[in-house]
Amino acid sequence: MISINSDHNQVKTLATNYGYLPYMIQRYIDFLGIEETINLLEANEKPLNPWIRMNSLKISSHNLVEKLQNKEVVLRQGKWLRYAFEILNEPIPIGSLHEYLQGFYYIQNKLSMLPPHLLNPTADDTVIDMCAAPGGKASHLAQLMENKGILLLIERNKKRIPALELNLNRMGIYNSIIVNMDARNLDSLNTKADKILLDAPCTGEGLIREDPSRKKSKTPQNLQKMAQIQKELLSSGLDILRKNGHLLYSTCSIAPEENELVVNYVLNQRKDAKIIKIEAQYGVPGFIEIFGAFLREDLRYSQRFFPHLHNSIGFYICLIKKI
Repeated sequence: MISINSDHNQVKTLATNYGYLPYMIQRYIDFLGIEETINLLEANEKPLNPWIRMNSLKISSHNLVEKLQNKEVVLRQGKWLRYAFEILNEPIPIGSLHEYLQGFYYIQNKLSMLPPHLLNPTADDTVIDMCAAPGGKASHLAQLMENKGILLLIERNKKRIPALELNLNRMGIYNSIIVNMDARNLDSLNTKADKILLDAPCTGEGLIREDPSRKKSKTPQNLQKMAQIQKELLSSGLDILRKNGHLLYSTCSIAPEENELVVNYVLNQRKDAKIIKIEAQYGVPGFIEIFGAFLREDLRYSQRFFPHLHNSIGFYICLIKKI
């Protein structure tokens, strides 16, 4: 671990030694403090094991484990979701096996499995995934819905739709409709949803552990641009959510600008939505004070995940109810 000798040079020293843009280090220190910032930077240097989500539409956990163990794959069942497995050893890449091609599982970070699980859609629901490609969370929603109900998958980028279609076909999903449109215009669909998943496009600041190029790929201007898009998407989703319906907002970012500050801004503009407490405490509470600003008290019910605290990527989840 690097020792910092001068307060004046902290940001520059850490940015140089760990390969980040200086503004990112300064922000981390602002909301984490110097000691936790160093722990975060250290954690981001360590690779993560892959995870898979068993597809109950095609196979049981017991049968999948048996098949993979016969191929000398070493797995460990997840604590949060019993159908999630950490891959401890893979003699052959897990994405090259016949079981993968048959749609028996989806390769997915463990935290990316939480949003559909917490949204908890049923076979009777109309559900919208606002940013659906490449299909990890979409296929998870369909799995929880038992391939019933109505699942609208919105994807703005036409070039990403083939990957979405491929994954849906591989996983045996047939309760879904893909719509190529900007989810900021959901009201044009003239429909209402019981459950909405908004895994918002973001800077991916929480993915540095998987993609080190993100240490220098985004500027403060990128952060501001994404935050504006996220606000518009969240507003659009809440507009078509039925009363007493739920919207799960998530990002793979640790930036408050893309998380608490987005939710705080949008909900303060309206009186028909509130943050509700997630039953289990998976992460740490969301910020209610950041960068000198005091935010909504119910933001403490949202949850954050940090690489150095949860041995994971960086992630954020917030469950919102229409009232």
